[in-house]
Amino acid sequence: MRILSFLLLLLLSHALFSQKLVFPRFNAPVKTDGRVLAFPFVGGLNAPQFSAADLNQDGILDLVVFDRVGDVFLTFLNEGKPDQSSYVFAPEFACNFPALRDFALLRDFNKDGAADIFCASLAPGSQEMQVFQGYFENKTLKFKPFKFGYPASCIVCNPDHIFFPDNDQPGFWNNLPISKADLPDIDDIDGDGDLDILTFAASVGGHVWYLKNTSVESGFGTDSLRFRLADDCWGRFYESGFVACKNELSTNIGLCSNRFTGVAVDDRDALHPGSTVMTYDQDGDGDKEIVLGDISFGCLNMMTNGGNANTAWMTQQDTLFPSNDVAANIINFPAPFYFDANNDGKKDLLVALNAKSIGEDRKGVWFYPNQGSNTNHRFELETRSFLSGDMIDVGSIAHPAFADVNADGLTDLVLGNYGYYNFSGSTNASLYLYLNTGTPTKPSFELADRNWSDFAQFAPNDYDFAPTFGDIDSDGDVDMLVGSNFGAVFCYLNTAGAGQPMNLERSFDLMWLQMDVGQSSTPFIRDMDGDGLQDVLIGEKLGNVNYFKNTGIVGQPKFATTPTIDKLGAVDARLPSETLGYSAPAIIQTPEGLLLVVGAEGGHLEAYNGITLSNQPFPQVAPFWGNVDEGNRSHPVFSDLDSDGLLEMAVGNYRGGIALFKTQLKDCSTTTVIADPAADAALQISPNPARAWIHVQLPAQLPAAWRINNMLGQTVATGTSDSGVIYCAVSEWASGMYWVEAIQEGKKWTGRMVKD
Repeated sequence: MRILSFLLLLLLSHALFSQKLVFPRFNAPVKTDGRVLAFPFVGGLNAPQFSAADLNQDGILDLVVFDRVGDVFLTFLNEGKPDQSSYVFAPEFACNFPALRDFALLRDFNKDGAADIFCASLAPGSQEMQVFQGYFENKTLKFKPFKFGYPASCIVCNPDHIFFPDNDQPGFWNNLPISKADLPDIDDIDGDGDLDILTFAASVGGHVWYLKNTSVESGFGTDSLRFRLADDCWGRFYESGFVACKNELSTNIGLCSNRFTGVAVDDRDALHPGSTVMTYDQDGDGDKEIVLGDISFGCLNMMTNGGNANTAWMTQQDTLFPSNDVAANIINFPAPFYFDANNDGKKDLLVALNAKSIGEDRKGVWFYPNQGSNTNHRFELETRSFLSGDMIDVGSIAHPAFADVNADGLTDLVLGNYGYYNFSGSTNASLYLYLNTGTPTKPSFELADRNWSDFAQFAPNDYDFAPTFGDIDSDGDVDMLVGSNFGAVFCYLNTAGAGQPMNLERSFDLMWLQMDVGQSSTPFIRDMDGDGLQDVLIGEKLGNVNYFKNTGIVGQPKFATTPTIDKLGAVDARLPSETLGYSAPAIIQTPEGLLLVVGAEGGHLEAYNGITLSNQPFPQVAPFWGNVDEGNRSHPVFSDLDSDGLLEMAVGNYRGGIALFKTQLKDCSTTTVIADPAADAALQISPNPARAWIHVQLPAQLPAAWRINNMLGQTVATGTSDSGVIYCAVSEWASGMYWVEAIQEGKKWTGRMVKD
């Protein structure tokens, strides 16, 4: 009975580990160009959408960012400092948001203080809009699906989606089709207190549809959503999408303009190209002006309403909005947002990229504080990198790697990327070096080089650089492999020697270019078969993991041009709805054995144990491991950054940034450096880093002579050992890195330690 209880407990523990494992965020200071970043590990911004909402029920509107690249929510608490954009990253609130895609705008339709979400439909193939109703639970904003009430006679009316009665055929209902690429506007258009909808319809183009919320008029107050199509040519203008930020205005409030001239309102024959919509009352006269972004251009158009709240008529247009200052020009497809971003009581303008690709992906959030008033707006540009300028953001698709580049005993960060947008259209990928300037227990990073190892020389012909580090030639120091878009591997051998700052020299052996896995190679170095030679795992675009066995000798790695096993463990990083996987593998040594963690196109992480050199399926620990989803193209790497014996995990993503997490995984990696290439064992030093004492285990229980040198080559301790074990007090030593040398039966062993 006791054995059965133990087995049940073991199974329960495994289930909890695999299903409930959650990694909290980890943070470390990061400095770029002399400035400390406020949100270094938030993960970058590519196509963000901004909404103000009270997340913690303190009466202050916080900031919710939904990035359509990866469909990721980022939540920030507003510190409420007057006249300041003072936000604190609070990712715990994002856990309470539903999994959405394409667009999500927060508005409080029922005026209960809890913001609601108007978003793209989750139904496959649908172009409708749906709503999630917000509520507070334990002072935390949460959501539940909102169900619309439709008559039983409407058999096509889905209660999750917005339908409205047909004006021409009583008893019939129509749906509201919105292009997934668009961004509609949710605002009180007619000033009656409830929220209406302005949008272009996906089925027809050129004209804005006005769905009026009749909740107040129907006696339901503001706690309901009851829409009817009040105007299918709101504002009387026509947007062709073929002329940059210029629309065809009607000369008469009673006529709807088309691409040629003013014609009757029912003449609409063009398809909708793609637009973003924002309304606000520029001059305080009670009606709404409209700001439009277009999928084909980088500018905004603001049209002035010469009509009234009930009948909009656009009579003037600012084709370089805001023309009083620096006109917004985000390449391409800008989206405008309107809220008080700096706590001065006046609503401001933010402009961000709305396209998932081909656009400004680093400086793509332009912040225009309102220097006028809420009845006489004057938007003036303050920064082109609102929030994103305080993040590690290298454009698109970040590939992190950890290594001690300058041999100071601290783990540095190297970041590869796909590139970032420029007007020439060419790629400009490179490697970014962030040196660790902290201590063994408190990491701190500073950008030291935006083109480390001159990888920019390979762009624009190649890009999507994915670095990894390991002793590929078994000479005692750490080398670098870099994957790329074209599927091969760049090899850079370190000629500096153990304990020295890296001196990387490219190997021009054709073997590395011939190790081609197709596209988007993501290598990882690991001795998989225990023969003392470092093998290579390579992820790729199709989502499998390739194993290349090292068949060379010490000092001369050798690999075949085709994988030894092309579908290791039958790993497939693709989700059921995906055709591409973009696998990015990492191996972790745990007390229970090897753990394979794989990043994926879907943004999640997959974990496998029971690792063997086989194409038979590995046991899967979890398909969505660690409750981590940083959006598309996740790429995990691991290192113990704070010397507590537990691994930290950095995850790169499509948005060009990285997130940092604290795991519960023990750091079982060796700190040994083998000085003798012919050796088959090495020093084991613990704890490392050390504060008071170190314990050194020699390869054999035989007499040995030893000494410890600092980085200047000065000997700080010497001694002998009869049993193959060394104990040495280090409490009086200066912080830094030291080398332990031991001679046993004529062989010299070297290990590295760090004094904290």
